Amino acid sequence: MTKTNRLGAGAAALGLAAVLLAGCAPEPGTVAPDGRDLTEKVEPEGGSWTEPNPEEAYEKSAELPDGFPEGFVVPEGAVVDDAGNRDFGSWYVVLRAADKAAADTLWDSVVSGSGFSASDEAATGDGGRTATLVSPALEVTAVTMAGDDGAILLSYDITEVVG
Repeated sequence: MTKTNRLGAGAAALGLAAVLLAGCAPEPGTVAPDGRDLTEKVEPEGGSWTEPNPEEAYEKSAELPDGFPEGFVVPEGAVVDDAGNRDFGSWYVVLRAADKAAADTLWDSVVSGSGFSASDEAATGDGGRTATLVSPALEVTAVTMAGDDGAILLSYDITEVVG
């Protein structure tokens, strides 16, 4: 083999080695500057929450909580499916209606009885409706949805207007 052939073979071998070693290099963005593998799944500090929620977390209350705003009028005869506090100055109430016609009547009674003006009204994908209800004292996100038993649920997230 001549000197030229040996140099050519050596260059080819060196090129092949470079290609093979480049294939072993980590993908860009998969290695941290300190050498840690960023593709490895790491358990967060403190582990994960292993205890299930207590049963009382799923219990409903059919009574309005203490401090529920007087400015939100629950019409007489309305069935409260669930109610409670979210945070300071924030509550929720879910009303139950037998059917869509009763839900529409109940919706209108809440709006007119509480003195709300409605905005951002829209239909939901399941045939319900949603709106933002506002009065001088309260802002409410209202949604209707079908219940498990064919009833219509009217859900109201209520926030006290500050200022």
